[in-house]
Amino acid sequence: MKKKIITISTICIIILITGIYLLIRPKSLGNINGNYTEQETITSTISFSGKAGDKIKFSLASNVKEGELEMILHDSEGREVYRLDKAKELETFYTLEKTDTYTLNAQCNNFTGKFKIKVYKVK
Repeated sequence: MKKKIITISTICIIILITGIYLLIRPKSLGNINGNYTEQETITSTISFSGKAGDKIKFSLASNVKEGELEMILHDSEGREVYRLDKAKELETFYTLEKTDTYTLNAQCNNFTGKFKIKVYKVK
């Protein structure tokens, strides 16, 4: 009987922890990947809707062999609201100032290399 109570308690705790994780985990808003073996000048974008006060997480991994890579977040009117730092690896956060549709541009200028950026809404 004691083993049965311990087993049921353990299962309940696991279900509770899993439920809490599912409620608080970051929500993926999108990602951009690029892998260029020859120089490219190109802009890749993702768009997402956000509310004022939403905390956005950016995770970037890059290997720039040549050229430039800039990651810039714009609002729906095309205004720059946030520019990510240039780094080989970066995890940074930005809190949205207004409810809007935002676009993240990955601007490659004479770029050779690869990059991957993931965008999340953090609760």
